[in-house]
Amino acid sequence: MLRELATVLADLQQGLQAAALRAGVQVTQAEMTLPVDTALTLRQGGCVLLADVARSYADADWRGPPCRLQLTWQQLPTETLP
Repeated sequence: MLRELATVLADLQQGLQAAALRAGVQVTQAEMTLPVDTALTLRQGGCVLLADVARSYADADWRGPPCRLQLTWQQLPTETLP
C-alpha cells in the first residue's frame, strides 16, 4: 500500500529510534539505501509523491529494477541559549 512519502519517512525514523531504545544505544547517525515503490498522484489540486518500502526483496523486483531511496539521519548539535 503506497502512502505519502512523509509518512513513510516518519515510520522509518520511529522504527530506528525504537530499535535503538531496545538495544540501549543512542543513534547519532544512520544511513540507509532501501528499495521503494513510488507513484505520483494528483490530490487536491497538487501532486503528491506516494511511496512505500518493498516488503521483501522479491517484491522490489516485480516491475524491473526498483527505485532506491537513500537516507541519512544525523544528530545535529543545538546551540545553547544565553
